[in-house]
Amino acid sequence: MAEAKSLERLKAMRSLLKSEMEKSETLSLVLEKTGSKLQEINCTLLSLKADVKVERWRSSPFSDHIRHTIAPISAVLRVFTTVQELERSLMSCNEVLGYVSDVNRLGEALKLLSSTCVLALNWLEDTIQFLSENGMPEDHPCSLRFKTSIKLLRELQMTEARAYLSGGSLCTALENLETEFKRILEDEVLSESNLRKLQAIIKRLDAHCVPSYIKIRTRVIQKRFENEYLHKTITEAANVQDIEGDIDQWRLDMETAVKEIYEFESKLCYEVFKDVGEEHDVPLRCFGAIASSSGLLQLLRFGSRISKCKKSPPKLLKLLDCFSTMDNIRVEFNRLFIGELCSDIRRETRELISNLVNGVCEIFWELPCQVELQRPNRPPLDGGVPKLVSVVTEYCNKLLEDKNKPVLSKILEIDLGWKKEKYQEEILTGHIYNILREIALNLDAWSSSNKETALSYTFMMNNHCHFCDLRDTHLGKMMGESWLNAHEQYRDYYAALYVKESWGKLLSLLNIKAQPAKRKRAREAIKRTLQAFAEGFDEIYTRQAHWVVEDEKLRWKICQAVVRTVVPRYKSYLQRYIMLLVEEDPMSPGKDLSYTPKGLEMKLNTMFQSKEETEKTYKYSHFVNKVLDLGVTQNSHLTFEAI
Repeated sequence: MAEAKSLERLKAMRSLLKSEMEKSETLSLVLEKTGSKLQEINCTLLSLKADVKVERWRSSPFSDHIRHTIAPISAVLRVFTTVQELERSLMSCNEVLGYVSDVNRLGEALKLLSSTCVLALNWLEDTIQFLSENGMPEDHPCSLRFKTSIKLLRELQMTEARAYLSGGSLCTALENLETEFKRILEDEVLSESNLRKLQAIIKRLDAHCVPSYIKIRTRVIQKRFENEYLHKTITEAANVQDIEGDIDQWRLDMETAVKEIYEFESKLCYEVFKDVGEEHDVPLRCFGAIASSSGLLQLLRFGSRISKCKKSPPKLLKLLDCFSTMDNIRVEFNRLFIGELCSDIRRETRELISNLVNGVCEIFWELPCQVELQRPNRPPLDGGVPKLVSVVTEYCNKLLEDKNKPVLSKILEIDLGWKKEKYQEEILTGHIYNILREIALNLDAWSSSNKETALSYTFMMNNHCHFCDLRDTHLGKMMGESWLNAHEQYRDYYAALYVKESWGKLLSLLNIKAQPAKRKRAREAIKRTLQAFAEGFDEIYTRQAHWVVEDEKLRWKICQAVVRTVVPRYKSYLQRYIMLLVEEDPMSPGKDLSYTPKGLEMKLNTMFQSKEETEKTYKYSHFVNKVLDLGVTQNSHLTFEAI
């Protein structure tokens, strides 16, 4: 019974527990739903709280001031990012024009960064001042953040200044550009590509690179003028022939310098610096500094030293060449070397031109006097043309050449212009005529000094022939046909006098005279005549053996004239009296003959020749004489008829 009650009690408690568990589950579900609703309410409240804060911020009197500072600070950050990107780009760029572009952009970005920092700092400082004045405590988080931002902005503001310091990004970039700038300038001639690079670099470096440009280009030009002759000392005792090679090199260098080197440098300066410092005339000043320091002054001073060497006719010709060179570069010279920095160049040039003009005129006006000073000298012993005559006539010919006459005329015109006198063409030709007149007076004096008349005639014949040979020369054309024809007449006149004077007395021995009635005495008289003729001929031939006739045609004509004068008379004499000699010794009729007519002719043809030609002809004539002597022995009746 008791157990039954206990069991009932247990069942009742189980039912109660089961009912309570069902209630708990129901309550749990209700609570879970309530938690979700509370979470949603919490989120809604947070959102409302945020909206309330925003609305409260917007309704706050400080909100506008604080919000307006955000835009400048954001701009600063964007610009700084650009600066960092450009710096990285410079480190990887290998192309000059691209590198210059990045350097320019970096410089502009740094300037923009500095100005943007200034703007942002002004906004922040004004905002902090406003907030402080309107009750914001100094320890307010917003105020502390603003102060930290100010420190950062001031640090960023110094970025541009640090970039220009040694080791800074922009300083390093500019140094790299200057290094490339110097490397390009080391080339003598610049390509179009390098020229564009220079222009881009200089446009970035501005006029700061001008000193480096002048220094490098000056050094480049100086290397081209490293010639030892420019350092030579030329004294008044120096002969122009000793430095002739140096003068020719100087002329070449002078023309190359002006027409090529400095012409190129001038164009280069104006191309490179055309966009730099135009108001200060940078291209002109830059070129002037290069020209005055690169060797042109040394060239001009060497030219002036040439005019200081010893006066002589060859020096005049060299001075004409030097003046011609300066005249050829005159237009380019006057166009290039202008401005204050080229004043020394212009001064040295004026001095050079003055020295050249004075040097030429000093020698030219003295030429007749110099010829006259040679008059006391002795004439050539061989009757030839004196060296003075040939040298002076050839010298006058050179002065009248197409390349020299215009230059000499211009110099004389300048010289007379300095003296306020007018130049005329007749002044030059008249002075040349005066030189020839002095030569003629010298010839007359020298001819008169010859003690031997025949030698005097030979001397005059040779010299008149020398003047005849000037027909196709500049000097001959200047003097004219009448002058040349007169010398031809004098040449022939003195040739005739020579033949008469030299051989007239000898031929008088062959005059036909009445012979003694006795044949023996007649033969002796003929022998004496032939012997006297042979001795006289040998004496004349020996005496005149060293005489010369330099003109080959004239020499042939003179020899033929002598042959025509002597040989026929000699031959006629032999033909008239040969039989008397044959009767005496039929086996050796020619033993009393020193010369046969043919041998005589051949020997006469050797006159006025060189020693070698005379010996060669003499051997041949000696051989002919032997043959002819043999002919006389074998057939005495035919020998002289054949001759």
